[in-house]
Amino acid sequence: MMNKSLLVFFVFFLFIVVGCKKSEESDADSKMSIQFSDNNHAVRGKVTYDYNLDNCGQINLITAVKEDNGNYAQLKLTLLKNGALAKVQYFKQNSQDDGNYFAPHLQTEKSFKIADFKYDAKGGRLSFSFVGKVFKNNKPDGERLLTGKVELNSIQYAPCEALIFDVMTVNPAFNFFSIPGSSNNSVNTTGGIDKYKEFAYNVYSNTGQFLSLRLDRDISKLVGQEISFDEGNKMFNVKYWEYIGPYMLSESYGPIDENWKQFQTRGKLVNIQKMFDNRYGKPYYGGLIIMDIIDDDQIIKQAVELPFYLSSWLD
Repeated sequence: MMNKSLLVFFVFFLFIVVGCKKSEESDADSKMSIQFSDNNHAVRGKVTYDYNLDNCGQINLITAVKEDNGNYAQLKLTLLKNGALAKVQYFKQNSQDDGNYFAPHLQTEKSFKIADFKYDAKGGRLSFSFVGKVFKNNKPDGERLLTGKVELNSIQYAPCEALIFDVMTVNPAFNFFSIPGSSNNSVNTTGGIDKYKEFAYNVYSNTGQFLSLRLDRDISKLVGQEISFDEGNKMFNVKYWEYIGPYMLSESYGPIDENWKQFQTRGKLVNIQKMFDNRYGKPYYGGLIIMDIIDDDQIIKQAVELPFYLSSWLD
């Protein structure tokens, strides 16, 4: 009778322990923006940091976990709002594989894939799965396979106040999904009526493309105009390169050098207009680049359409 009672108690105790463990694992999972496995090992433990933010067209997700054995792992994913992957960074500590790992910078999708992407920006709901490799120090044996999923119901959102130059195509025949760009101008020293005499807008894509737009007037003075350009036009032009070099693992853009192949372009800028909506926190300008991409006098892409958005230096 005593043995039977002990057996019943042991089974009941085991049920409670297992139930609590599953509950703890479930609670830990629920606190992770990214649930993932590293080389088929499920990374689970105490969530020490978790972050998500939708800002300026990018969704940033970070989860850091300290496992029971003391190992620490942090995974960061950056996606564009259409699901295009911009960046993957992975960090391990207190294990034999310590260090920083990266998917190829500017060519992330060559080693990492996103699937089943769904994002309801208004409701803040985000879900997708992923699989891919990250690399360490350009060594063939310094790579890890990461798999996982994201299911979130409350993405944080911050209005964008830093629009510079954004290009986001909608025709799959030619994709260009921009990641943060830059702009600069040259001061007019001739004593003319305009403060500046040249405006330059530069932007990289998430797949190793680089686009440079040159204007001789501020975009605010070009509203409603149609502007033609080609290689010989020094006042208005669009220059285009593609990256052909080895993987870049650190987040360094570097110079436009022999690792970049430049193509010739010709086309026009149309539909330039001032815009007011919730895309950014201040007024901005939009337009459309329609251009041919040429290599050795051969058209390789014809009438490529590149919707663009940029800020004024004068507003």
